[in-house]
Amino acid sequence: MTPLGEKRGDNVTQGPRSVNPHPPAQKSGKHHLVKAAVVVAAMTLISRILGLIRDIVSAKSFGTNWQYDAFLYAFMLPNLFRRIVGEGGLTSAFIPVYNEIGEKQGPQEAFRFANITFSFLSLSLFAFILAVEGILHILLKIGFHSPTVMLTLELSRILFPYLWFLSLYALGMGVLNSHRHFFAPAMATAILDLVWISAVLWVPSWMGHDYLAKISWLSYAILFGGFLHVAVELPPLRKIGFKFRWVWDTGYEGLKKTWRLLLPVVLSFAVVQINITVDMTLGMLIGPGANSSLWYGNRLMQFPLGIFALAMGTALLPMLAQQIARGEKEASRKTLSFALRSIFFIIIPSSVGLIVLREPIIRVLFERGEFDAVSTARSAAVLLGFTIGLFAFAGQKIMNSGYYAAQDSKTPMRTSIFALISNIVLNLILMVPFKEAGLAVATSIAGIIQFGQLIYFYPKKVGEFPFREIGASFLRILLASLVMGVIVHYSLEFFRYWIPGQGSRMQIIQVFGSIAVATLAYLGLCLACHVPEAKEAWAWFRKKRKPVTNPIDAENLMDGT
Repeated sequence: MTPLGEKRGDNVTQGPRSVNPHPPAQKSGKHHLVKAAVVVAAMTLISRILGLIRDIVSAKSFGTNWQYDAFLYAFMLPNLFRRIVGEGGLTSAFIPVYNEIGEKQGPQEAFRFANITFSFLSLSLFAFILAVEGILHILLKIGFHSPTVMLTLELSRILFPYLWFLSLYALGMGVLNSHRHFFAPAMATAILDLVWISAVLWVPSWMGHDYLAKISWLSYAILFGGFLHVAVELPPLRKIGFKFRWVWDTGYEGLKKTWRLLLPVVLSFAVVQINITVDMTLGMLIGPGANSSLWYGNRLMQFPLGIFALAMGTALLPMLAQQIARGEKEASRKTLSFALRSIFFIIIPSSVGLIVLREPIIRVLFERGEFDAVSTARSAAVLLGFTIGLFAFAGQKIMNSGYYAAQDSKTPMRTSIFALISNIVLNLILMVPFKEAGLAVATSIAGIIQFGQLIYFYPKKVGEFPFREIGASFLRILLASLVMGVIVHYSLEFFRYWIPGQGSRMQIIQVFGSIAVATLAYLGLCLACHVPEAKEAWAWFRKKRKPVTNPIDAENLMDGT
């Protein structure tokens, strides 16, 4: 079948060549993984810092009132579907097929496949969004007694088209990441944060202090930020020779294969988003302020998770997909091992630090304006609940990349379904005594269960899993982190004694001074406990300062030797 809007001759390749040519010998897989992860992590760090500023200004303007609860729920709805069909599900199913086509048929055919996917996705989403907008219009006409529900529906009408922009952005991200372009996709989230901050700080004068008008204004600004997500990817896509074009070929084999992979991935990501929806729906039942507390606690937990685990997972998927497509089993095992050990090296001490310093951190960041001491206590309890499972959430992102790279999307789906059932049961049990904090603890326990399942099934479904080296590394890191937790507690007391005061400046010195002491102590403890990741980090830093002349050394570094 000849696709519409394109001539067949436009896609004639000049012989098969890979989407990403094999790197030179001295550039190991670990080198490219670290380089990609550093780029994504750097941009994600900027985004997370901006996101933190965004939450600070939002907390000051809106606090934990019911209007902000309604906005967060409305913002969650398009994000729910975005994660399912967009940057979560679509990229996980699209990237392995795209790389496989590029390896076997050349980059031009891979571009054609991307445009077929773009055409099908954009039309399907457009029809879906129109249907949802119609349903929301009918529900608003019917009316509800609850002002929270009515405001949620009204804001959802504004925000739902955000899904269309974000899903197209996810497709562009999949193409760029496969060509080792990580900067522009990672930058897009920072742009959204800038738009959000600007909308909160600058409100048109005619809106005054009207909460409802200010939140509607913020919703329109976020919709514009979705458009910018797509726009920022266009220049680097043109640079690699790709242009979005309408190519309609529903019989294309690559599209069928992506669809077969996508269905289990969609179900897997749908389970995660259903978990979030269940948590926020139960939060609305708990009462005003519950969803806002869940939001602020979750945002702080997401800070280290988004910077490091998301960055490593984003860089890991295309690399593992290429290694598996080339039959490099040992290289893929080493890559997975390095990714997990590196993540634990950062995430576990971050978890301990967040648990010990949860209330001081929230007080320093958010307690001003509409965000009072009660809001601090509620958000700190939620942060504790979420942080218990932080290592498992990070590990899931790495493990899922391993499954998706091997084109096994059914196993993550099955583990997600089991986690969903566990989360719902635990929610109903724990929300009664612990309110919204119980919802966070339930999410963590379910996440730990799912992470354990992903590790258990990996040798049976994908390939060898390096249990011994990862387990030994995990225990050493945990020991060093627990000792660090004691140090950070007493260092905070030390700073409070020698630099007393409750002002913002004094609290910042106390909290961040404690974090600095804890960081140095942790690195020293890791060296004392012979944690290989600390030595690898130092060795990698030294190698960045001089060229690697021996390719064997680069491969040994991947092994941790």
